[in-house]
Amino acid sequence: MSSKHSGFTLIELLLCLSVLAILLSLAAPSMQDFQQRQRIVSTANELVAHINITRMHAVSSHELTIMCPSSNGQTCSGGNRWELGWVIFRDPDRSGTPERAEDILRVGHGIKGLVIDSAGRTRLRYQPDGTAGGSNQTIKVCDRLNPDQSRAVIISNPGRPRVDELPDRLNCPAP
Repeated sequence: MSSKHSGFTLIELLLCLSVLAILLSLAAPSMQDFQQRQRIVSTANELVAHINITRMHAVSSHELTIMCPSSNGQTCSGGNRWELGWVIFRDPDRSGTPERAEDILRVGHGIKGLVIDSAGRTRLRYQPDGTAGGSNQTIKVCDRLNPDQSRAVIISNPGRPRVDELPDRLNCPAP
């Protein structure tokens, strides 16, 4: 009586695990870059969605609507750094700040590990006709470790936002 066994030997199993470990070590850095790039793109797209909400409210309600950086979700921080969050509010009295809790339309939450900067501009103001007024505005979404993956949210004077690569003339701010 002869019995036939099939399966892997210990040496074959160790060889397969070694090849798998090598392949995973090659793929891991690429996966981390991909995840970080997606995080930046996702943040830029979230900003664009909130900018569109701000513009849509200004047009549909025929009133001044503002989006500004906010660390507490209730008032503008007065700075130009958006990574702690932002707030969208209606501004019927043109004071530049939400006067009542019911004026706040939406709150964006902070994103850790990124620097989001709008240079000298501290708010995005939409007129009742949907224009952003003034001049173009750029909000930079920067990765501290990989500044070459940074993106720019560019709002045109007529008020339309778009996401693009960070122009060469702009640099990411220091954290």
